[in-house]
Amino acid sequence: MISLSGISHSFLGKDLFLNLEWSIKKGRKYGLVGPNGSGKTTLLEIVMGLLEPEKGGVSVPGALTVGYLPQIMDSHTGDLTILSAARASDRGSGEDNSEKPIHEAEKILFGLGFTGEHLSRKVSSLSGGWKMRVELARILLLEPSVLLLDEPTNHLDIKSIEWLEGYLGSYRGTVVLVSHDKYLLDRMVDTIAELDGGAIREFRGDYSSYLERKEQITAVAEATAKNQEKKLRAQRRFIERFRYKASKARQVQSRIKMLEKMESVPQPSETQRTLEFDFPAPERAGRVVYEISDFSKEYETPGGPRNIVFRDCPALRVERGDRIAITGRNGEGKTTLCKMVAGVENFSGQSRLGHNVTLGYYAQNQDEMLNPQNTVYEEFIESYPLFSQTEARTLLGSFLFSASDITKKVSVLSGGEKSRLSLLKILVSRSNFLVLDEPTNHLDMASREVLRRALEEYSGTFLLISHDRYFIDSLVNRIWYVEGGGVETFIGNYSEFLERKARESSNEQALGEVQDDEPKKKTAKALEAERRNRLYRELREKGIENMENWRLLSRKQMENALLDLESRISECETEKEDTEKFLANPETSPQGTNWEEKTRQLGELEEKLSALYGRWDEVSEHMRKNFT
Repeated sequence: MISLSGISHSFLGKDLFLNLEWSIKKGRKYGLVGPNGSGKTTLLEIVMGLLEPEKGGVSVPGALTVGYLPQIMDSHTGDLTILSAARASDRGSGEDNSEKPIHEAEKILFGLGFTGEHLSRKVSSLSGGWKMRVELARILLLEPSVLLLDEPTNHLDIKSIEWLEGYLGSYRGTVVLVSHDKYLLDRMVDTIAELDGGAIREFRGDYSSYLERKEQITAVAEATAKNQEKKLRAQRRFIERFRYKASKARQVQSRIKMLEKMESVPQPSETQRTLEFDFPAPERAGRVVYEISDFSKEYETPGGPRNIVFRDCPALRVERGDRIAITGRNGEGKTTLCKMVAGVENFSGQSRLGHNVTLGYYAQNQDEMLNPQNTVYEEFIESYPLFSQTEARTLLGSFLFSASDITKKVSVLSGGEKSRLSLLKILVSRSNFLVLDEPTNHLDMASREVLRRALEEYSGTFLLISHDRYFIDSLVNRIWYVEGGGVETFIGNYSEFLERKARESSNEQALGEVQDDEPKKKTAKALEAERRNRLYRELREKGIENMENWRLLSRKQMENALLDLESRISECETEKEDTEKFLANPETSPQGTNWEEKTRQLGELEEKLSALYGRWDEVSEHMRKNFT
């Protein structure tokens, strides 16, 4: 289909492509991946003929139709309504040239988050993100032979991303997708095209299988490089030792020539390596981290009705150890709720932080608070002067800032680099309650994984908004779902939330019609049974005091766990009493080995009792609030 041959191109003195070769094959669904700055957007622009490469060319068959959604789009939309713009054959054209029925355009627009009352509005009245949705709808409606989509999920909420995922999954044409959404790449693509080091390398399969293959390749490359370095050192030692010995002259010359001919094995790039991040441990907060009373929130609108965001919402509470994701469609009030919790947005109601709670807040515009005149290192060390230079460099390196990056001015950083720096400053602040509004925006795959792993290791409490389903699914244990002026709370991660919503929807549907989709019902039952069994095994193996997700247990399981806790508390108290008697006995010698062992046991028993009592209090209070 589309062939790229001998493509070479540079940007600001940096080589992006070096004799790049790539053939985009018919019917394939590609995920185009690579680190920020590798040239993914530039490559799509070259394919579209919007940018002339310095060397090489692109061959596109004449009968082929190509639809292109850029990352950044100009605002030329004319004075069209949303429906007319979606049906236009060319962007900005006032002519309705689509051969498709209106209901097909409406179906796509509704899938992307528009409602019936939106369709007659002017595109010129929309924000940039909603204009991008209109353009995406127009391209999808045309059904071109090839779709080139550059970060299409950037301005979509999770519901719209899931719709797009299903649409592209059944699309019959060829797709080249640039995305940082791991779930989308796993469920939609059949080939990963990796752009790194100026070349394209293809891997058949989804993104997860690509990561596994890359891990294997990286391990082999590292082992090969180490082995070669070992050989090089041995040859150099031989040369240095016998360079001036006449009897070894021939062997020395032979080994010098061997070194000259030996091709160096490249080390894996930094983006391929796993970087560790040690979170500075925050102080332990009280059991209740944050509470908000029944609340309402509305905005004044110029010359129009008041915009009601939340109306008479019931009280919400955040407890120590909660990891909460706020989800819902765009425009429902997720960011407003985030700001209310962070204390930067007024509302009708009351709120308070709990005992010993320190709050760290990452706003969507957090990057604007950086000093553009500072270097990366200066920006970090100004906020944390007590870190040594080595510690600061290590922390910056853990967030993918290389030795050369930390000398860059903040003003020349990309959006992703600024986000990484802002996040790092908040994450090392030792705050024990983090409120993060879209922390994954502008971050590439490697950066998101560093952030995900940092939050995974974080011992405090957090509340966040993100449209990256894999990111929140792997981190959170509670969902706050914002819809229709209210907030629903769910226990579990995002997948479990979806399962519950699907069950509720099925139950509602069952009230009006007979269910005939038995396979889906069986699948839902199997998933629920698997979840219950997994929790039961974890409870039996670890004990409820060592479970982070104990709130997902059923009432019966909690009741049994409380009885078990009480039994083990009694046993520990008896053992503690016996140990104290032993140590208090005047005939017991403090110099003996038994004394040291019993002293150590007493400390362990006191620590164990404290954990058991603490969890007993938490479970009892949870059951009182939720099951009585």
